[in-house]
Amino acid sequence: MKQSRIAYLDLVKFVAILLVCVGHCYVMTQALGSSVRAVIYSFHMPLFMLLCGYFSTRSLKIPIKNLFVKKSKQLLVPVISCTVVTVCLYGGDVYREIIGCVWFLKTLFVCYLIARVAKYVKIPVEITFLLSWVALLIIPSGGTLMINFLYFYFCMGYLIHKYQTGFQAYRVPLFCVSLFFFIFAVCMHWTIPCEKVDLNLLIYSPMKFVTQILVGLSGSIVVIGICELIYKIFGKKRIVKNILSRLSTVGRYTLGIYVIQTFIIERTLTAFVKLNEVVISSTFTDFVLIPLIGSALCFVCYYMVRLTQPIKIINILFYGGQKC
Repeated sequence: MKQSRIAYLDLVKFVAILLVCVGHCYVMTQALGSSVRAVIYSFHMPLFMLLCGYFSTRSLKIPIKNLFVKKSKQLLVPVISCTVVTVCLYGGDVYREIIGCVWFLKTLFVCYLIARVAKYVKIPVEITFLLSWVALLIIPSGGTLMINFLYFYFCMGYLIHKYQTGFQAYRVPLFCVSLFFFIFAVCMHWTIPCEKVDLNLLIYSPMKFVTQILVGLSGSIVVIGICELIYKIFGKKRIVKNILSRLSTVGRYTLGIYVIQTFIIERTLTAFVKLNEVVISSTFTDFVLIPLIGSALCFVCYYMVRLTQPIKIINILFYGGQKC
């Protein structure tokens, strides 16, 4: 039986992929020292992983062999296709592209497998998730592609879905506390791009690690809460409802948009366009110009996905055979 979609969560997905596109556009202004980019990078990937964990409940019920095949088609095939195209078209360090090209899809694939293995253990999943996360924090290679950091949010997303009735009952105080903490973190300059988590960070800067975790979690909860609030306040007004519906539709194509922006934004635009000369003012560039460029390119990527998705071979190779 197909699950009904939760409209405001599709809107959250749209906001998440929008932040990815905007964040990547700041590469064009590396000399700027952006304040907005730092805030975006402090929580946008945790937000994505939290959403993936929330929607993982059905996939984590199937046998691991079936899960491996399913997620290989959905995630690893686009990884291989994107890597091959990137190396052929843009050249560069082959090893670097093998590791870093569309890296989030690789991290998500590993998180699915680890979580599924953890669920095989005959003890409460809350304990196995915690133990598997601690193991990832301890082992030397756990920080590769930020797996040990983002796995926490994947597990949290799963648990939020499992206990969604309880979370819904306390969603208002949870949102208020998260909003207060996130604003405080911004004021204290704690919202910085997430660092690789390794034993050195855990031993010598444990508070930095805890702060990084809490900033990512609070920022994600704030975005989810705001999207739900927008739907509740404006969702019944026809014009606004139509706008929200269109934005939510964009949110259903996040994988494809993520892939396409790799070519358009990460590999093409930011390589050839450098806004070292500040337009009007650094504040305008930081808070207005780059967000507008990133937003426009997000929609360009979306329409490119919609245009090419009906082509079966492209859909299989780059979008994981996505059906919407």
